[in-house]
Amino acid sequence: FQPDTIWIGVDAWSNQYPSNMEDFMSGFPVDAHPGYLGITPYQPNDDHLNFLSTLQEAQRRDGKIPWPELPHYAAAQMIDSIQALVTALVATPSKDRRNGTAVMSHLLDLDFDGVGGRVRFTPSGDREDPQYSLLNFRRVNGGGASWVDIGKTGSEIGSTEIDMNEICFAEVGCGLGTAPSDSYPVPDPQLALWIPIVIGVIAVLLVGATFSYIRVARKKKQLDSQMTEMQKKIEAVKNIDNDLDNINQVVDDAKKRQASLIMKRAALQGTPSTWIDSPDTLVPVTPEDEEYWSVFEKMRVTIPNVHISKLWRVQNKSLWSYYSFHKDRLEMNDIQPNERRVWHGTSSLDPSIVYADKMDGFMMQFAAQGLWGRGIYFADKASYSKHYSHTPVKSQTSDRPAPKKAELEMFLSRLLVGETLFVTIGFAYA
Repeated sequence: FQPDTIWIGVDAWSNQYPSNMEDFMSGFPVDAHPGYLGITPYQPNDDHLNFLSTLQEAQRRDGKIPWPELPHYAAAQMIDSIQALVTALVATPSKDRRNGTAVMSHLLDLDFDGVGGRVRFTPSGDREDPQYSLLNFRRVNGGGASWVDIGKTGSEIGSTEIDMNEICFAEVGCGLGTAPSDSYPVPDPQLALWIPIVIGVIAVLLVGATFSYIRVARKKKQLDSQMTEMQKKIEAVKNIDNDLDNINQVVDDAKKRQASLIMKRAALQGTPSTWIDSPDTLVPVTPEDEEYWSVFEKMRVTIPNVHISKLWRVQNKSLWSYYSFHKDRLEMNDIQPNERRVWHGTSSLDPSIVYADKMDGFMMQFAAQGLWGRGIYFADKASYSKHYSHTPVKSQTSDRPAPKKAELEMFLSRLLVGETLFVTIGFAYA
């Protein structure tokens, strides 16, 4: 680093200088070259000290040991945040305190002096013009070096207030009034004339004296290296064979254990009566099956001219175990599962992402922004989910047959509703 390198780091942000910073700068000649510049979140002395004094009085009143100082800048941020939220909630009528828009409007009207500086918010909810203290690491009276406050700055152009006379620059000194040049002259190295001559003579002598020794040593080293590599390869092959034997045994034991656990879980949870013994996740349902006409009649309620070209039953044992677990959990907590059969369209997302998953099935990372916010939506009416149905394409990789023209795909799902809450559209923005 150049002697006047600007340092901005986590230690400066936590306002714990100079002790932590001295550890970082232990390799730099700070006493010989002061002048490092730093930045730390701004804390106005009066407001900071007033809050600290009030806190110390409360700690003494409660019989606790008073804090000599606030531990971190994060504490000041937390205090200002709590004060801003409480002030906004007090200003909001009690009937509107669950309305996020109403509370936000009072937050945007706030303007007060906090522990961490002036507290105001922009229309987007960010801290308006946050302030930062500018520091100069330099020698102090009594020896050593320390950070000294030389001004402050904000995030807006023209908000910087700095006293250039208070800055001590590396190599140059203090009280200049203006910043010195940032160039550092580097003198050209000058060698005595005899040095290259002596180096050449020594090199020739060394080459002549050691040539034969190097040749013999090189051959011996090559032979030793070849023997060592051969021994390493033999040992590595033995170790690999032993590891393979151990892994094969572990895999066999794990497969037996897995099969046993799957059978036990299936016996405890059961599976739907319509499921058949099949290794496939998607099982075709034909017009000869009663389930086919049950789905057809439910869809025809809101889509009278519907035609089912293909119908599959999803037999995913992992998702069924996940579903059964949450159904049992509701019942153990005296909550009716309120199980329903509802429709869901995946839009541009391939349905195989859902039915082939082994963990969750419907996943929030694929959910889009809807009328009630970002979430996974289901509908009682097939006609509603039809607008969000998936249009399969022949180029997509899937275990489903290639689609015919004008085919649409969507799910008829089991849904655990549990307790319900009916709200109006306006509630979506509360």
